Amino acid sequence: MIDLLIVAIVFAVPITAIVSWAKIKLRRMELEAGAGGHRALEDRMAKLERERAELAERVGVLESIVTMDAPVDARTRVRVEAAQAAAVASAEDDAAALAAARRAVR
Repeated sequence: MIDLLIVAIVFAVPITAIVSWAKIKLRRMELEAGAGGHRALEDRMAKLERERAELAERVGVLESIVTMDAPVDARTRVRVEAAQAAAVASAEDDAAALAAARRAVR
């Protein structure tokens, strides 16, 4: 039994040292990759933000092209509504004048 314990200790010590060394090296690599990875992510984020701003500008230009007739339509609609309001007011004035004339004739 003691022989078995001695053999286990003899093999366990180097294996523990190798595993510990591998974990330390892996942790160091993760930290280095994290620092460099952070810089790469910041660069990629800046690039994506520039692309997004460019695309937003392009969409704005396209929207202005597509809706170019909208201001003309809006002005026309306002003119039509104003003309209709004037016609209604004129009709109301004519109706009031006609009623006054009928009262005067009676």
